[in-house]
Amino acid sequence: MKKTSTKKIARTTSHEPRATNQTPRTTSHEPRTTKKGVLLERTDKVVTRDKGTVLKVFGPSYKVSAILNEAMNEARAAETGLPVAKVLEVLKIRDHWCIRREWIEGETLADVMAKDKKNLMKYLKEFVAIQCEIFSKTSERMGNLADKLDKQISASPLPRETRYDLHMKLQSFPRGKALCHGDFNPTNVIITPKGDWRVIDWSHVRLGDPLADVARTYLLFWLSGHIAAAETYMALASEALKVKLPDVQKWLPIVAAAESSRDQTPKNHELLIHWASVVDIE
Repeated sequence: MKKTSTKKIARTTSHEPRATNQTPRTTSHEPRTTKKGVLLERTDKVVTRDKGTVLKVFGPSYKVSAILNEAMNEARAAETGLPVAKVLEVLKIRDHWCIRREWIEGETLADVMAKDKKNLMKYLKEFVAIQCEIFSKTSERMGNLADKLDKQISASPLPRETRYDLHMKLQSFPRGKALCHGDFNPTNVIITPKGDWRVIDWSHVRLGDPLADVARTYLLFWLSGHIAAAETYMALASEALKVKLPDVQKWLPIVAAAESSRDQTPKNHELLIHWASVVDIE
């Protein structure tokens, strides 16, 4: 695999209008387009562009320990040598804890895909190659993804019996020590003007089994309505990791249950509950 410092994303010129219905991009992630500097706004957090940096402002529901842990995990991801948005400081502004990161100039891979739909397969292959490069890294002092999934399953709205079955299934899977981004999707990959890539939003990073991270990315594609892209992505990722599709698919009930513990649209909630209930998927 090429070194991260030389990795490029080749873009093909396209004059097609921008599409929003057929290009794989997921919801609930930081957009690159801004309105009065605001990149993302949620109930208890706001992300803004501030003086050439990115400022994430947390509300009172966030524990200080969780905020500091997020910054620490991102710093540890940067220490692996991957090209990530660096954490610049953790500070407090008017009683709100904040994390300041560097601003990465460029377009998201999702935007590049939207403007060049004919080369979607090429971009998905690049996307998988980037994810595999992340998997090649590890860290000595980072939490494990299995522990996070276990807690999310406990917090899911599933029946007690189903949650028990999923806990037992998770315990039978390898914990893994690969670096897993935890929210890997095309909106979190920035392509710089020079064609280099940078990965942003490492707040969910953990060590774990790469197949669990692939399963979640597959779900993110699917939940955003890009089913064909989801299937193509899973096939490419399975080939790159030299595993069979069922090896990835067996993680789907677990990651679906974990995802159901988060706020979802009614349609996606129903879909996740269905997937999570099929505990014996092969």
